[in-house]
Amino acid sequence: MNPVRPTSSKLLQTFFNIIGIKTGGSFLDLFAGTGRVGLEAARLGFDSVTAVEIDRRACRDLRATPGARTGSVDIEILCMDVRRAMIVLARKGRTFDVIFADPPYENGWVSAITKGDAFLWLHLLAEDGVFVLEHSAREKVPEKLEGLVWETRHYGDSCLSFFRPCEKE
Repeated sequence: MNPVRPTSSKLLQTFFNIIGIKTGGSFLDLFAGTGRVGLEAARLGFDSVTAVEIDRRACRDLRATPGARTGSVDIEILCMDVRRAMIVLARKGRTFDVIFADPPYENGWVSAITKGDAFLWLHLLAEDGVFVLEHSAREKVPEKLEGLVWETRHYGDSCLSFFRPCEKE
């Protein structure tokens, strides 16, 4: 298992600058690791923040992090595989304005999360929502994804790919 690799400060700032602040919005942090992205979402004004991480030690550390259970937002922490978490959240009828996924680099997750069973995030995305995938520049996103428009921005070895549902006619 790869160790937790936190999103860099510069990439985190860039991400939130691009999506803007959705005061009152809901935020899902997949592959949460240290919880840094979800904590920042809560700090910046999202009403509801859910973090998903499979590593039990990382979940325990996140639960003990100052800010995870203080202030106006309690971060919901799901300690389970992201595929299972997406199924659980979909069954509960949950949707999110922003879904951020930062899977381990170069472990096949970019392919898995953009097709097949792991493509479940589409059902969790609010109508005007955005799904953001952080990935290595060496990992390519499929050229076409049905029902989605997307763009990728490169930042050194890392990329942020922004997926939005196509406008319905």
